[in-house]
Amino acid sequence: MSARTGLGALVTALLLGLAACSGGAESADPDTAPPTRTGCGPIMFDDVLGDPPSYLDGPLARLPNDHALCAGLWLPPADPEFVPQGLVVRGHSAWVSGYDKGRTAVGSDTCRVLRLDLRSGEEIAQVSPIRADLAPRRPANCRHAGGLSLDEHGLWVSQFTKVWLLDPESLVVRRVWHLLDRVRGSFLVHDDRGRLGVGGFHGDHRWPLHWFATDVLFEAGRLDLGPEDAADVQPGPPAGQGALWGDLGPGPAQVWFTRSNTYCGELWAGARRRVAFLPGAEGVALLGDRLWVVSETPSAPYFLQGGRPVVPALARYDVSELVGGERSDCGA
Repeated sequence: MSARTGLGALVTALLLGLAACSGGAESADPDTAPPTRTGCGPIMFDDVLGDPPSYLDGPLARLPNDHALCAGLWLPPADPEFVPQGLVVRGHSAWVSGYDKGRTAVGSDTCRVLRLDLRSGEEIAQVSPIRADLAPRRPANCRHAGGLSLDEHGLWVSQFTKVWLLDPESLVVRRVWHLLDRVRGSFLVHDDRGRLGVGGFHGDHRWPLHWFATDVLFEAGRLDLGPEDAADVQPGPPAGQGALWGDLGPGPAQVWFTRSNTYCGELWAGARRRVAFLPGAEGVALLGDRLWVVSETPSAPYFLQGGRPVVPALARYDVSELVGGERSDCGA
């Protein structure tokens, strides 16, 4: 074949290709064309700050509403069996509570709290175990730190049967309360009146969220928090893992719960308001238009069982892009 003939064939092929592309675009049914997505994401594995666990590699899983996922971090090194649960974010700092999964017997989990810099993922402080001789109703060791919240009194940490108050800087224990009857401390949340919400987890049933006023919490000599001490109570969803108080639009402000397992997650404010969210979503924190969430999915006790999606341990979403996004089909 001559050079001239070959050039002519190439031009013809290019023209045919352009015609085919043009014709496809003109004939596409606008009702079936993929929607245009805005937002800051999706992010890539190499965009996640900090050092990933040695057992985990990219790429990140593609997920519903990952167009609203703006940033991710790996947690600072902790015990290899650490499972994150609660989350607080203030300014450039994040506090993460969780537990070192017990290797011996049921109930041997050990609470841990990490503080990290959100700009780099670097550790600021870390404490484990959490214990106090003044803890009512022994044992005095904190087990399975599921909840975390922060107010002017300090850093609140909960396990299923206790609430602990820590100094947010030193992470030293200030006070401890024991939870009675149906008051269970799987997660914590503060509302706009300063009340502490204490919520329980059950995989199949709705568990109540009890609200406690500050003056009740700090009564002299108070050791116990029971249902009769609560200022209010509201039902939570099955499999509630965390909660925030805020107006995610359209208002008013209310409690939004996280519901999840290690394969999927959702942000929940009732049966008609279920938004697809990060798999393994646990603690969640709202700062303006930024929504932070911590996931237990990439923790070694779960991820090394196999089959889990690769997701950041700590993730930041754009609120407006997320809440207006895809509905969740996670669970019932």
